[in-house]
Amino acid sequence: MTQTGQITSIKDPRVAEARELTAASARTRLHKCLLEGSESIVWAIEARLPIEHVFYSASHEHDPVLSQLHQHGIPSYLVSDGILKKISDTSYLVPLLGVARISQALTEPETMGDFVVVLDRVQDHGNIGTIVRTASAFGIRDIVSTTSSLDLFYKKIISASRGRVFETRVQRFQSGGEAIAALKQRGYQVIATSPYARDIQAMAPLQARPVALVVGNETEGIADDIVRNADIVVQIPMSGQVESLNVGVATGISLYELKFRMVLTMLIDYIRSNTGREVNIAGKLILQAFDAQIRKVSDLTGQQAVLLMILVCDQLMTREQVMRDTGALPHELDALLQPLIEKGYIHYTDATQDSIAPTESSERILAQLWSIVERAEQNVLAGFSEQEKAQLREFLKRIQENCTRIVEES
Repeated sequence: MTQTGQITSIKDPRVAEARELTAASARTRLHKCLLEGSESIVWAIEARLPIEHVFYSASHEHDPVLSQLHQHGIPSYLVSDGILKKISDTSYLVPLLGVARISQALTEPETMGDFVVVLDRVQDHGNIGTIVRTASAFGIRDIVSTTSSLDLFYKKIISASRGRVFETRVQRFQSGGEAIAALKQRGYQVIATSPYARDIQAMAPLQARPVALVVGNETEGIADDIVRNADIVVQIPMSGQVESLNVGVATGISLYELKFRMVLTMLIDYIRSNTGREVNIAGKLILQAFDAQIRKVSDLTGQQAVLLMILVCDQLMTREQVMRDTGALPHELDALLQPLIEKGYIHYTDATQDSIAPTESSERILAQLWSIVERAEQNVLAGFSEQEKAQLREFLKRIQENCTRIVEES
């Protein structure tokens, strides 16, 4: 257990450094930030942010946070309330203050994920924190700034993000033009929002590529040069009585719709170009493994999930095609299809009940299950190199072609 100590001098180097961290320039220079209050300290611990030390008031010497600090080997120092006020530069007491090291900005765009949020001169700290928190909720941890001055470690940003800034990666550029050029070079499709856009974002013609969503300044919106150079410009449909939305709210709506559409678009492309169709043909054991993973989190069987994946790609299938692509036998077909019809995932397109089509519900359940699908495939192909996976797909395709030829000739 790390022993607590006491600091009595305002001139102590640790106190002097902590006082500097109320300024953004010092945070940038020292690559450290000030953690204000027990919540921020707990968030930092949970994010595994390297905390150097914590100052605390005598009134909080039994605070549970101090026990957590001791468990993690983080020094804590008793200081006077006056010193605490000097550190936080406030007239009121913040009883616990910490100093933590923060990572430097990303230097290369290729280290970012497949969905990033671009802040174009967004200024309000509450809005920035809300955007970071919302992005994190959708699994997005990469923020791009069109200015070099973005600092996520203001107290209000940390608070509004509920500490999610501690797990957020940032890349800063000198201008919007520079940011957009770098993102496009790395294969991102840049999406900007505008009330005058032709496309509604729910219908945005996304490609199966990473997405960079640009959100703009509270007053001026997205800069004109970014709008001109965006791959897609979309609008959020609103009632005529509402002129605009708060940038944090608008970002949340856009993230929900665009993230879902991106996952679905990439899912369809993945199924068509990789092992999606070969999985169920490869054999009963693979299907059983897949079935075991799917059943843990949904009311679908593995065979039903495979059928929905293929159907979302093709949009229309006959009963014969269903049997061919799922391996179902004629007497098994109704048992496979009927639960999907009852759950609203598929529907017959004509009175003969010979053709089926997907519903919107099937697209949504597939997007939600995609992480399970990925994990199941990774487990089935564990130990395979990328070259071996490619060879396996090629072998399976050749086997299918040979079998098809034999059947046709017979």
